[in-house]
Amino acid sequence: MRLCLLCLPLLLTGCLGRETDAVIAPPRVPADLLQPAPGYSGPHPKTEGQLSDALVAEAEGRALANSRLEAIAKILNTTGPQ
Repeated sequence: MRLCLLCLPLLLTGCLGRETDAVIAPPRVPADLLQPAPGYSGPHPKTEGQLSDALVAEAEGRALANSRLEAIAKILNTTGPQ
């Protein structure tokens, strides 16, 4: 049985022509990394407190988006062609 498992890939690759290119599947990126990052979506701030809240929400959204981009970059770099 082990011999069959070793010979089968060799026989299948022997059927392919030399012109055929290998098809590489794209890397799998988790769906939660592709979701948009929330930012401030409220009304235009009119007071300093509202402005502060809006700035904090934007900073948190930007940090989340950057961490998602870093995770996607790691996935793409580790699964790319060597």
